[in-house]
Amino acid sequence: MENRKKLPNFVDLDLLVFRIGELSRMTGISSRQLRYWEQRGYISAMDREDEHKARLYNFHTLIQVLIISRLLDEGYRLPSAVEKMHDMVKKMSITREFFTRAFQGIEVDGDTVKMNLGYFDDAHTQTLYGLNEDGHIRYEVEPAHPEQ
Repeated sequence: MENRKKLPNFVDLDLLVFRIGELSRMTGISSRQLRYWEQRGYISAMDREDEHKARLYNFHTLIQVLIISRLLDEGYRLPSAVEKMHDMVKKMSITREFFTRAFQGIEVDGDTVKMNLGYFDDAHTQTLYGLNEDGHIRYEVEPAHPEQ
Protein backbone atom coordinates (compact mmCIF):
# COMPACT_ATOMS: atom_id res chain seq x y z
CA MET A 1 0.00 0.00 0.00
CA GLU A 2 3.06 2.28 -0.03
CA ASN A 3 2.29 3.21 -3.66
CA ARG A 4 -1.07 4.76 -2.71
CA LYS A 5 -1.56 8.37 -3.75
CA LYS A 6 -4.57 10.68 -3.60
CA LEU A 7 -5.55 12.53 -6.78
CA PRO A 8 -6.65 16.17 -6.40
CA ASN A 9 -10.09 17.45 -7.41
CA PHE A 10 -9.53 19.70 -10.43
CA VAL A 11 -13.09 20.91 -11.06
CA ASP A 12 -15.21 23.05 -8.74
CA LEU A 13 -18.66 23.15 -10.35
CA ASP A 14 -19.66 26.05 -8.12
CA LEU A 15 -17.17 28.26 -9.99
CA LEU A 16 -18.70 27.65 -13.42
CA VAL A 17 -20.52 30.81 -14.56
CA PHE A 18 -22.31 31.43 -17.86
CA ARG A 19 -23.69 34.49 -19.63
CA ILE A 20 -27.21 34.24 -21.01
CA GLY A 21 -25.98 33.68 -24.58
CA GLU A 22 -23.72 30.84 -23.43
CA LEU A 23 -26.54 29.28 -21.43
CA SER A 24 -28.78 29.59 -24.48
CA ARG A 25 -26.24 27.87 -26.76
CA MET A 26 -25.59 25.07 -24.26
CA THR A 27 -29.25 24.30 -23.66
CA GLY A 28 -30.94 25.20 -26.95
CA ILE A 29 -33.31 27.55 -25.10
CA SER A 30 -33.44 31.07 -26.56
CA SER A 31 -32.20 34.04 -24.55
CA ARG A 32 -35.69 35.49 -24.81
CA GLN A 33 -37.21 32.32 -23.31
CA LEU A 34 -34.59 32.28 -20.52
CA ARG A 35 -35.47 35.89 -19.65
CA TYR A 36 -39.16 34.91 -19.58
CA TRP A 37 -38.44 31.99 -17.26
CA GLU A 38 -36.46 34.34 -15.04
CA GLN A 39 -39.34 36.88 -14.95
CA ARG A 40 -41.69 34.09 -13.89
CA GLY A 41 -39.28 33.03 -11.13
CA TYR A 42 -38.58 29.63 -12.68
CA ILE A 43 -34.82 30.28 -12.82
CA SER A 44 -32.59 32.95 -11.32
CA ALA A 45 -29.58 34.86 -12.49
CA MET A 46 -26.75 35.31 -10.02
CA ASP A 47 -26.68 38.46 -7.92
CA ARG A 48 -24.06 40.86 -9.23
CA GLU A 49 -22.03 43.11 -6.96
CA ASP A 50 -20.25 44.93 -9.79
CA GLU A 51 -21.42 47.57 -12.25
CA HIS A 52 -22.04 45.06 -15.06
CA LYS A 53 -25.64 44.31 -15.89
CA ALA A 54 -25.18 41.20 -18.01
CA ARG A 55 -27.01 38.23 -16.57
CA LEU A 56 -24.81 35.47 -15.19
CA TYR A 57 -26.00 31.97 -14.37
CA ASN A 58 -24.33 29.27 -12.32
CA PHE A 59 -24.02 25.53 -12.87
CA HIS A 60 -27.11 24.91 -10.73
CA THR A 61 -29.20 27.02 -13.13
CA LEU A 62 -27.72 25.21 -16.13
CA ILE A 63 -28.97 21.93 -14.65
CA GLN A 64 -32.40 23.44 -13.95
CA VAL A 65 -32.72 24.68 -17.54
CA LEU A 66 -31.64 21.32 -18.96
CA ILE A 67 -34.20 19.49 -16.82
CA ILE A 68 -37.02 21.89 -17.75
CA SER A 69 -36.10 21.61 -21.42
CA ARG A 70 -36.13 17.81 -21.27
CA LEU A 71 -39.50 17.78 -19.50
CA LEU A 72 -40.95 20.17 -22.07
CA ASP A 73 -39.71 17.82 -24.80
CA GLU A 74 -41.51 14.98 -22.99
CA GLY A 75 -44.77 16.91 -23.23
CA TYR A 76 -45.05 18.64 -19.87
CA ARG A 77 -46.46 22.16 -19.81
CA LEU A 78 -44.05 24.78 -18.45
CA PRO A 79 -45.55 25.15 -14.92
CA SER A 80 -45.68 21.36 -14.48
CA ALA A 81 -42.15 20.98 -15.84
CA VAL A 82 -40.87 23.56 -13.36
CA GLU A 83 -42.66 21.86 -10.47
CA LYS A 84 -41.24 18.46 -11.46
CA MET A 85 -37.79 20.03 -11.93
CA HIS A 86 -37.88 21.42 -8.36
CA ASP A 87 -38.73 17.95 -7.04
CA MET A 88 -35.89 16.41 -9.04
CA VAL A 89 -33.41 19.09 -7.93
CA LYS A 90 -34.39 18.51 -4.30
CA LYS A 91 -33.66 14.79 -4.65
CA MET A 92 -30.42 15.54 -6.49
CA SER A 93 -29.31 17.93 -3.73
CA ILE A 94 -29.90 15.25 -1.09
CA THR A 95 -27.79 12.86 -3.15
CA ARG A 96 -25.12 15.52 -3.72
CA GLU A 97 -24.98 16.30 0.01
CA PHE A 98 -24.54 12.60 0.77
CA PHE A 99 -21.72 12.14 -1.73
CA THR A 100 -20.07 15.46 -0.86
CA ARG A 101 -19.81 14.34 2.76
CA ALA A 102 -18.87 10.74 1.95
CA PHE A 103 -16.48 11.25 -0.98
CA GLN A 104 -12.92 11.62 0.23
CA GLY A 105 -11.19 11.51 -3.12
CA ILE A 106 -9.77 9.18 -5.71
CA GLU A 107 -6.80 7.07 -4.72
CA VAL A 108 -4.42 5.14 -6.92
CA ASP A 109 -3.08 1.98 -5.33
CA GLY A 110 -0.61 0.46 -7.79
CA ASP A 111 -2.71 -0.15 -10.92
CA THR A 112 -6.02 0.09 -9.05
CA VAL A 113 -8.06 3.30 -8.92
CA LYS A 114 -10.31 3.48 -5.87
CA MET A 115 -12.99 5.93 -4.81
CA ASN A 116 -12.56 6.66 -1.11
CA LEU A 117 -16.09 6.79 0.35
CA GLY A 118 -15.04 7.62 3.89
CA TYR A 119 -14.97 5.74 7.14
CA PHE A 120 -16.95 2.52 7.28
CA ASP A 121 -17.26 2.44 11.06
CA ASP A 122 -17.91 4.93 13.85
CA ALA A 123 -14.48 4.30 15.35
CA HIS A 124 -12.82 5.41 12.07
CA THR A 125 -10.71 2.26 11.87
CA GLN A 126 -11.96 1.12 8.44
CA THR A 127 -12.43 2.87 5.09
CA LEU A 128 -14.97 2.00 2.40
CA TYR A 129 -13.69 2.05 -1.19
CA GLY A 130 -15.66 1.79 -4.41
CA LEU A 131 -14.04 0.24 -7.47
CA ASN A 132 -15.15 0.14 -11.10
CA GLU A 133 -13.47 -2.76 -12.82
CA ASP A 134 -14.50 -2.92 -16.48
CA GLY A 135 -18.01 -1.72 -15.66
CA HIS A 136 -18.42 -4.01 -12.67
CA ILE A 137 -18.89 -2.01 -9.45
CA ARG A 138 -17.67 -3.52 -6.23
CA TYR A 139 -16.72 -2.35 -2.75
CA GLU A 140 -13.84 -3.03 -0.40
CA VAL A 141 -13.36 -2.27 3.26
CA GLU A 142 -9.75 -1.68 4.32
CA PRO A 143 -8.05 -0.56 7.49
CA ALA A 144 -8.05 3.26 7.65
CA HIS A 145 -4.81 4.97 6.70
CA PRO A 146 -3.38 7.54 9.12
CA GLU A 147 -3.33 10.32 6.47
CA GLN A 148 -7.15 10.37 6.23
